Amino acid sequence: MTQSKPSDMLFGALIADAACLGLHWIYDPARIADIAARQNGRSAFTPVDAANYEGTKGYFAHGGRDNGMLTQYGEVLRLTIQSMNANGGAFDVAAYQKAFVAHFGPGGRYQGYIDRPTRAALSNIAAEQSPSGIDDDQNPAVARLPAIVARYHGQADLPQVMTQAMQVTNVNDIAAAYGAAFADVLTRVLGGAPLGESLEAAAAASDEAIRADLTGALSTADDNSTDYAGAMGRACHLPTAGPIAFHILKHSASYAEAVERNILAGGDSAGRSIFIGAVMGAVHGIATPSGIPLAWALTLQDGAGIWQDCVHLGGGQD
Repeated sequence: MTQSKPSDMLFGALIADAACLGLHWIYDPARIADIAARQNGRSAFTPVDAANYEGTKGYFAHGGRDNGMLTQYGEVLRLTIQSMNANGGAFDVAAYQKAFVAHFGPGGRYQGYIDRPTRAALSNIAAEQSPSGIDDDQNPAVARLPAIVARYHGQADLPQVMTQAMQVTNVNDIAAAYGAAFADVLTRVLGGAPLGESLEAAAAASDEAIRADLTGALSTADDNSTDYAGAMGRACHLPTAGPIAFHILKHSASYAEAVERNILAGGDSAGRSIFIGAVMGAVHGIATPSGIPLAWALTLQDGAGIWQDCVHLGGGQD
């Protein structure tokens, strides 16, 4: 198997998403830490169990899904990869919207939680509204991003395609600013730049509206990402999720540590996981001492098919 940074980036994003499924949207970090303690300190790939949500602040959204499956964020990313693969690697809005409706719409292949931007996009696509997204600054805005960066990094049309992809579900200036900052980090690490340097440079170059929050995430003296998430807020909005992701990435020495930190931070861990997993997959690779654990890859449902999708778009070889 010949790997490439883009394929490792995509696989890393999807594994990180699946790892969050069992504890996604628990807003009580003490409950998450207690569950992890009963699992030898591991929170990743906790089996889906409604009992974990009883008597605590949280929302049990994934009762119809099983351990190793993707959340709705991961489903969006995989669908984007597959749509681009079917289109010669390019992102085509109309083709993607058709696939989006077939997957998430009534009678579609996906059975699970449908978030607000997805519901609205399905309605707007049916009404032939363009763009089909709504004014919303939540994490679905960046769920397609790793696929776009994998194909278009280093190309002049990257910003344009990023906007087209984001606006399928989200039309929002702050979401666009975070998408640009995330793409900047991903482009830098794909080019071989060190992670810390990439985070600092992307934060400094980010839109003025978000720059202080990103630079603040990197400069705070508190290295406890759970505490930092408590101060920022654990919900689905990018103005909180983006700085938390930067904080986690700065303080993680390995892919597994970043994923665990993210889950332990609570709230919308899956929404943050797409960017975090993509970055750490690109930086650390697969089955290296600090990379994506092979056991996690084997836990992923349809892992072989997902890997083939990632390789097809990312440029490696099976």
